[in-house]
Amino acid sequence: MIKVSIITLGCKVNQVESEQIGDALENLGFSVSMGLSESDIYIINTCAVTNEAERKSRNIITKVLKLNKNASIYVCGCSSENNADNFKKCDNVKKIIGTKNKIQLVNVIKDDFISEIKPFEPKNCDNIIRVSERTRADLWVQNGCNNFCTYCLIPYLRGREISFPLENVKKELSRLEKIASEIVITGINLSAYGKDLSDKNDGLIEIARLFRNSPSRFRFSSLEVNIISDEFLKELSSFDNFCEQFHLSLQSGSNNTLKSMNRHYTKEDYLEKVNLIRKYFPNAGITTDIIIGFPTESEEDFEESLEFVKTVNFSEMHIFPYSKINGTVAEKFKMIAKNIPERVKKMTEIALKNKYDFINNNIGITHEVIIENQKNGYYLAHTKNFILCYIKSNETLKPNSKYNVKILSNFEDGAFAEIIK
Repeated sequence: MIKVSIITLGCKVNQVESEQIGDALENLGFSVSMGLSESDIYIINTCAVTNEAERKSRNIITKVLKLNKNASIYVCGCSSENNADNFKKCDNVKKIIGTKNKIQLVNVIKDDFISEIKPFEPKNCDNIIRVSERTRADLWVQNGCNNFCTYCLIPYLRGREISFPLENVKKELSRLEKIASEIVITGINLSAYGKDLSDKNDGLIEIARLFRNSPSRFRFSSLEVNIISDEFLKELSSFDNFCEQFHLSLQSGSNNTLKSMNRHYTKEDYLEKVNLIRKYFPNAGITTDIIIGFPTESEEDFEESLEFVKTVNFSEMHIFPYSKINGTVAEKFKMIAKNIPERVKKMTEIALKNKYDFINNNIGITHEVIIENQKNGYYLAHTKNFILCYIKSNETLKPNSKYNVKILSNFEDGAFAEIIK
């Protein structure tokens, strides 16, 4: 049997698209694995959100050839859309495509390896995904972005915002909820869902309503502040199966920097929406992304941002040093930011303090978790508000099974918890 490894970098949408490809190849008789392993064929689904991501996308090819110097390599995704020439000079690369219709790689590989098999017809593949053996599955409902942040190429690489029809989403949900105990609603700019469909579409509220009688719990992957409203939160608070975790994109806590980034809100707007979330969900996990060292970020701007994240008190923060990307507006900005490693260190210290403060505030509280996997003798599971729990049990706990646990203490990168009988 011909072995295929699919290596995915970047966002959840990339992961979904990789699983589409994997599912189709398995249906044709290939043996498919996700991640870097010894195989005959490698598909590299690339990312271009930072220069580091682009570098990793190229370096994967070197790692692949060390495993199999005769491997056939196929490249797709944002990095190859941005600069295909970076991959044309690499050994053993058979085909390069960009972000559009990645599923076409299935027929390319079929033609290269098993031409006697009937063509794969990618019908209705707008948001069909392959579900691996894991607790949560991604429900892809939207593609593209119209925001044009000055540091980002994604609108140019992914194109304009497109929402998948609600009927397609409903059909896919009916499949996923039979397999996964948790479903993550995802998109490139998820908050834009429904804007391009009809005036009657209520956006993500309509998506949420599909879960009214679902056996699976659900959460959103990443949201913009503009989606947060009383109406939206009131609707979500009516669901027992909603996971009260909001990944609310911030990028900077300085108004000057936000303006330079072309983010369409102020820190005051953002804090207002955070407080609104906590009105409806007092124990919500609120996570975010922060870019450190944006070209226009002065020392005063950074200190303002540092104080702001203390005020918000995020449950978790993903911190990235700014990476200049060719072709972005910010590439032309004069770099005034200094001491970026030191800034990253300071922000990380605040992020860790806030994270463990949040966990401490949950000690003694009962949470529903879904068993995911095992590590060093512990079962791993996440609460609805996205605390990673380490659980000891003399009984075998099956993956994808729900349990109630009580959080006892901070532990490792999460919390130690015990099952409540």
